[in-house]
Amino acid sequence: MKTKLTILIALMLLFVLPAPQVMAQSKGKAKTSTTAKKSTKTTKGKKGKKGKKGDEKPAVQLTELPYNSNDCLYAITLNPDVPYGPTNVPNGGGRVMEITRDKSNPNVFEIEHNTAWFKFKVPYSGKLIVNLTPQDPKDDYDFLVYRYTDQYFQNQLISGRAKPVLSNLSEPDSATKGAIGVSLTGRNKFIPKTVTDPNCATIDVSKDEYYYLVVDKPINGGKGFTLKVSVSVDCFTPTITFHDPKLRKNVDVDILLIEKNTDNRVVMKNPSFKGGKVSFVPKFDYVMYVKKDGYFSIYKEFNADIFKEDTLMKITMNKIERGSRFQINEVYFEDGETKLLVKESENALITYLQMFKNQPEVFFTIKGYVASYGFDVDQDVATSLGRAESVRQYFIDNGIEGNRMCAQGMTKSEVKKAAAEVLNNKGYNFNNVRIEIIITGIEKY
Repeated sequence: MKTKLTILIALMLLFVLPAPQVMAQSKGKAKTSTTAKKSTKTTKGKKGKKGKKGDEKPAVQLTELPYNSNDCLYAITLNPDVPYGPTNVPNGGGRVMEITRDKSNPNVFEIEHNTAWFKFKVPYSGKLIVNLTPQDPKDDYDFLVYRYTDQYFQNQLISGRAKPVLSNLSEPDSATKGAIGVSLTGRNKFIPKTVTDPNCATIDVSKDEYYYLVVDKPINGGKGFTLKVSVSVDCFTPTITFHDPKLRKNVDVDILLIEKNTDNRVVMKNPSFKGGKVSFVPKFDYVMYVKKDGYFSIYKEFNADIFKEDTLMKITMNKIERGSRFQINEVYFEDGETKLLVKESENALITYLQMFKNQPEVFFTIKGYVASYGFDVDQDVATSLGRAESVRQYFIDNGIEGNRMCAQGMTKSEVKKAAAEVLNNKGYNFNNVRIEIIITGIEKY
């Protein structure tokens, strides 16, 4: 459990970082997202008609291109599947002119005009996808993609020995509003200036490879762009929803999703996720952390292969309210005893352990229940209390403060009532063997 606590603390620290926009995800393609560093620079929108509240155009938050990013040595690190931008306009070719066209290197810019260099690490093997969207559809942008070689990569660029693996020098296409990229439907890896084909053909990329991408704007002025790189793989695309059982409807949540197989890469971070399709790479392990004001937080670890058959993950969002009750049926004890069978019960208890561990302001009672025939009421009362104490001790052993919870058993009248129900049903009522958690207080800090 120490490992889980360490991961949880790390997640909570990550969770306060600014959230990027999460892009729509399409079936069959891995669409994940990580955190991009944002600047505080904004541009003011035009005001609407006077007197009409809400008519003002929202400010556009710009991602500032570092002043030296027009040189390969200072390439900006991209997080795959996270949009970078919208940016300001690239300015100049940098201190070093790494790119020059000649007969031996025809699929590049004539020279660097106004460039921005980027680099990224491939999170898993698949097909490379690139999307570059100008803020102004009339702006002409070009780009080159290079596979990183070694520490002498920049020298190889300058000498012309490093060749691009993809090149898109096409003219702006009004049909795509100037957007260009690399796609599964592209036909050519190298697109010259004389055509308007917006997309290069994709290439196969392998896990842990590094690539460099340089964007160039041949003409000065205009506006910036938004850039996103991703890797397409066959994957599961289940629908995830977050349901409030009292309101009987789905709610939006603040979600953080981490891909453990890629060094805990943040693949989704959205402060107002309304639910929908999410892509998961087969056999990969994930951690999901969900929060919403007034609700218990959710911490969930799972493997993507659970979606081989299940196409829906419905997560219950429980409000933090005094008097709320949570019934746990899949909790097991030695027959007639109070000793908790931890291995058999942990799958059921871990959910509530994380719920209450994440909400230190909540105090609660753990109440035990037993099935009874009424032969020894006092013993059944003692057994129900002992089972509640066992669960309380499990929570203490796993990081919840003991002063936040108390144990409670059934009363004699409850035992007698349960015994009467068993006799009336002429059978053993297994539903009476359970634990119930009752919120008794919420301390405001």
